[in-house]
Amino acid sequence: MASKKWLSWIRGNDKMIVENLEKQGEVLVRATSDLVLLISNYEKNNITQKASVIKELEHEGDRLTHELFTMISSTFVTPLDREDISGLASSIDEVLDFTDGVADRFLLFKINKPAPYMLELSKILLLASQQISQILVMLRKINNSHTLMEFCNTIKKYEHEADGIYRNAIAELFETNDNPIEVIKLKEIYENLEESLDKCQDVADIVEDITLKYG
Repeated sequence: MASKKWLSWIRGNDKMIVENLEKQGEVLVRATSDLVLLISNYEKNNITQKASVIKELEHEGDRLTHELFTMISSTFVTPLDREDISGLASSIDEVLDFTDGVADRFLLFKINKPAPYMLELSKILLLASQQISQILVMLRKINNSHTLMEFCNTIKKYEHEADGIYRNAIAELFETNDNPIEVIKLKEIYENLEESLDKCQDVADIVEDITLKYG
């Protein structure tokens, strides 16, 4: 009975909504994958091209979010609150925004070499994004809300792990770098990475709320 109640919200004209969310998840994974590649194979002379690819994906995410909001306002009538769907889409879009912000700052700040902590954080961001993408696919065919909660808990574990890395990175940055301008630049990159993972947790929190209401 629980699964039927859950699935009832995608049995009408809501298929396009679910497909849109799935596409957002795919775009997010592509962008975070590209960020890992940018940092792990860092070439200062080639940052413009790599950052522009992530920028294009961020624009694609914006387009999908706008498209979803249009669909919600015109056709979305379901037992699932519109606020839940719009909140989910907005949080995913914010993860993309901060991911793009990281890539953009490598370019704008002319960073010579990323710190190892940055690669660690970007890899965790990719893992969290992959969890989000799987969650969005499962919205179509979920038969056990417990499974969704497990994905949400995994994202929260990633965010907690990233918090520890972020704190160590900032502490080391202030202890080992006596160039105030460089400290400001690197700190901004760390902050964008940390914010992107915070937004991943926002996605998990929204999905948890949905499962409690409809699971």
